[in-house]
Amino acid sequence: MKKISPYLLKKVIPIFGLTFSALFIAGCNKEEQEPDLRKDVKVTFNNVRYLNLVYEGAYGTSFVSSLIKAYEADSYVKNIYLVPTGDWSEYSSVDISNFKKSVLERVLDYSSKAKGCGDFNFMPGEASKVPEDSLWYVSKGWTINKRFTEQQNQH
Repeated sequence: MKKISPYLLKKVIPIFGLTFSALFIAGCNKEEQEPDLRKDVKVTFNNVRYLNLVYEGAYGTSFVSSLIKAYEADSYVKNIYLVPTGDWSEYSSVDISNFKKSVLERVLDYSSKAKGCGDFNFMPGEASKVPEDSLWYVSKGWTINKRFTEQQNQH
């Protein structure tokens, strides 16, 4: 018995060591992640036509558009970028605040996928009359009068 036991121990311990180390190494390998098949979509709007964001109901109420609702429900849509187009220079500080409250906040509150993207070219000085609103626009991803900032940086 004494002759067999040391021989078995010399063989069994390394075998267990190799087995456990192989299991440990196999457990450390990260599983391959599947590629993200979701896509980003852009919804453009201007200061006159923004029905693809909200539509107005009776008594001054507004509702989130069916396009935004569809993108929110679509599991293959990762982000909904709201992109302003056209000329916004006729918007006064009151218009800037009202558009934020009645259109943009409504969409952003409805969908966590919705984000700002692009530039609002308001009349210089109008956005600074409502600093809390202009900071809100920037915090959501939009820029304000980017062309003027770029021109100032060039000089």
